[in-house]
Amino acid sequence: MTTRPCRITGCPRTAAPRYLMCHTHRCRQWRFGNPHQTHATPDPIAIDTAVRDRRPPAGMTPKERAAAGVQLTSLGLSAAEIARIFAVTSRTVTRWRAAARATQNVA
Repeated sequence: MTTRPCRITGCPRTAAPRYLMCHTHRCRQWRFGNPHQTHATPDPIAIDTAVRDRRPPAGMTPKERAAAGVQLTSLGLSAAEIARIFAVTSRTVTRWRAAARATQNVA
């Protein structure tokens, strides 16, 4: 069995014999559609749709749900209402709010 270098320029890892990329870049390609992307960026359209319609569109990521939950908080919805919309616990909504406050205090 022979190994070959990952096809991504600058990557020192080796690819498995049946693949062209190393495990890390294959996972990124599968997860994000781009082997160079390291994290998903929230889609502002999905967030706005969830806030406007008061229901999450299909395929919303956890970061998008949290951002929409924080926006719904600013509109005056309670944690219980937001939890019902996104099918999470009210404790999760409380954590979203705390994380948003923490990032605002840092900036």
